Amino acid sequence: DRKSAVIGSMSGTVVELGPGTGVNMRYYAPGVHVIAIEPNPVMHPKLRAAAESQGVDLEIRQLDGESINVGDGEADAVVATLVLCGVDDAEQVIREAYRILKPGGCYFFVEHVESPDGSRTRQVQRVLRRPHRWIFNGCDISCDTATTLRTGPFESVEIDTVDRGRSALWVRHQIAGVAQKAGANS
Repeated sequence: DRKSAVIGSMSGTVVELGPGTGVNMRYYAPGVHVIAIEPNPVMHPKLRAAAESQGVDLEIRQLDGESINVGDGEADAVVATLVLCGVDDAEQVIREAYRILKPGGCYFFVEHVESPDGSRTRQVQRVLRRPHRWIFNGCDISCDTATTLRTGPFESVEIDTVDRGRSALWVRHQIAGVAQKAGANS
């Protein structure tokens, strides 16, 4: 529901970081231009197909999120779902998202995070951290991404904690939210 509400209300040029096979394409409104920053070329055919099936105007750029080749203030919004847990430098990705956003633009995120201290899920995460990272494209399930976002360059950061329940196993705890860049008149 949150993806539908936030991504669905975006317009203009949206940069999506690490869109993978295009699971978010179904949320974009018609007329939105999506610049997909996807370093893995294996994902590109499915990403293109997902965009075509939803009528999304898609441009794919094969590079990492730490160095986005989009000009300063060119994006109306940035989307990253389950990305920061799998990059080498999450702080740099956040700085890049901020840099490319227009004044007043938003950065929408959903991220895996470390489960609460003392919980059984946290114990399982500690045991599975290395194999999970190896199997799932570098995803580190022990990140404190909320702190990284709150201490970053954004003027406001709204974060909701999400518990996806026991069926999500060791990735049950996530955060979702919006980080806002100050408007031109702020």
